[in-house]
Amino acid sequence: MSEFSAANEKDELEIKERKFSIAQVDGSSKPVIADSDIGGEAVNPLLVLCCITIGASSFFYGYDNNLISPIVALKPFVEKYQGVNPVTKKYVFTAYNQNLLFSVPLVASIIGALVTPPLTFRLGRKWPLLASYFFSFGGVFLQLFAKNMGTFVAGRFLNNFVMGITMATAPLYIAEVVPISMRGGAVASLNIMNLIAGVVATIVVYGTHKIDGKLSYMVPLAVQCATPAILIPITLFLPESPQWLAGKNRMEEARVNLRKLRGFTDAMVKDELRVMKMCEDNERKLKESTQFWNIFNRENIKRTITAGSFFSLNQISGIILSTTYATVFLVELGVANPFGLTVIASCCVLAGTIVAPLLLDRTGRRPTALSGMIVLFVIDLIAGGLAFNSSKRSFAIGIAALSFIFNFFWAASFYSLSSLLPSEIATPRLRNYTVSYTIGWAQTTAVITTLAVPQLVAQDAANLGAKTYLVFAGCMFLIIIFVYCLLPETKGRSFAEIDEMYDAGVPMKQWRDYKTSTKAKKATVVSDEAFSTAQKQAGEV
Repeated sequence: MSEFSAANEKDELEIKERKFSIAQVDGSSKPVIADSDIGGEAVNPLLVLCCITIGASSFFYGYDNNLISPIVALKPFVEKYQGVNPVTKKYVFTAYNQNLLFSVPLVASIIGALVTPPLTFRLGRKWPLLASYFFSFGGVFLQLFAKNMGTFVAGRFLNNFVMGITMATAPLYIAEVVPISMRGGAVASLNIMNLIAGVVATIVVYGTHKIDGKLSYMVPLAVQCATPAILIPITLFLPESPQWLAGKNRMEEARVNLRKLRGFTDAMVKDELRVMKMCEDNERKLKESTQFWNIFNRENIKRTITAGSFFSLNQISGIILSTTYATVFLVELGVANPFGLTVIASCCVLAGTIVAPLLLDRTGRRPTALSGMIVLFVIDLIAGGLAFNSSKRSFAIGIAALSFIFNFFWAASFYSLSSLLPSEIATPRLRNYTVSYTIGWAQTTAVITTLAVPQLVAQDAANLGAKTYLVFAGCMFLIIIFVYCLLPETKGRSFAEIDEMYDAGVPMKQWRDYKTSTKAKKATVVSDEAFSTAQKQAGEV
């Protein structure tokens, strides 16, 4: 039997009152690693650098997404690309021009997400990221030197295209290189870089908004080039995903890369690779006939709906009023110093994102989602109610304060789960397609909401203002029902366990306590000392 082939025999040993199951994947009695208990043993400097660097790719999206809101509120920018609003007689973009600036570029991110599966399948995880970094320079230059609105929007279009590729690739990479016990926090940490970028963007604009002339918006735009300039040389030296290499049957390369990414012994690396290979062998025949549309098959549709919906649903939670349109929204509310308040809003989102990994890996996915969403629903109701008296300064300040609280709870629950679930819930053979579908559908929803919100909020349209929060409250009520019925508890579960429980039709509320029979569950990571003890006792059984 070859080194990486799998057999069905299992022996169970009990060591110091703890059970270690042994799957004989090569005819020996060595413990197979599913890395559910490795904790800090697996972590080494390269793994940390890898997570930070790939996580920093979300700086792309976070900076651009948070930059555009304060920039479109800058007088020099409005003067150059529109002029005075004919309805309000102020330097505020019309609803139509807001749609051009906010909505049209999102179509490009949908296209980027849709072209990602063939790229990541053939080229791996690292090279698509590098390509997206390189082409982002073109998008920034177009925006910097745009002579008219059309050219500026074209620059944003190119930038959002490469962001779609980045957003679909980075979660896959991190989910595949980290141990299971760290997966939730590691993938959720993508959001930390995203929101740090948001804070940086709003601070940069806050620092330049008093400058007269075009430098007030050109300096923040130029700062975007810093991210790819820093990430390209670092990413070049990062190892490719061992999981992807195993899927391509490049086992020696997979072993070398996994060795670089793990802090424990060679024997434990070898065992983890065995499990990786075993999973890939089980999926290979299915992968050969796998197509994008398989994510909508009867056996996969529930997983696709759950994994692919969170990114889309968070668009209709009300967050768009306090992030994408934050500065414009605060200007129309008449709150003093809207640029300064936008910085506070971004910091609140960042704080929630920092808390999120702790919540996800300690309390679990389902409790975090339901409790956070109930809070968002209540805030939507209160803020929408206050809007009927927003002409009073105290009420306007109250709405602004509630939007900051909303940002924190949204980032701690809804947003972090949106990044984690597509790479966690999807079955391994369809993970590429599911993540791309998720990003594509999310950006489609973003296009719809960014088209709709100006028509609801703007004074030259429906003029609902902050009353729009009531619309989002109705959406949140339906989302809470959806989450209760379809979101499982996947904390600490391996991909194989998740497959088994979906196949068994386990009700969502029973996942936390469900006992699986999967090999991946019974394969337990052991310390070096316990590893040696297991080998000795295996010979005595």
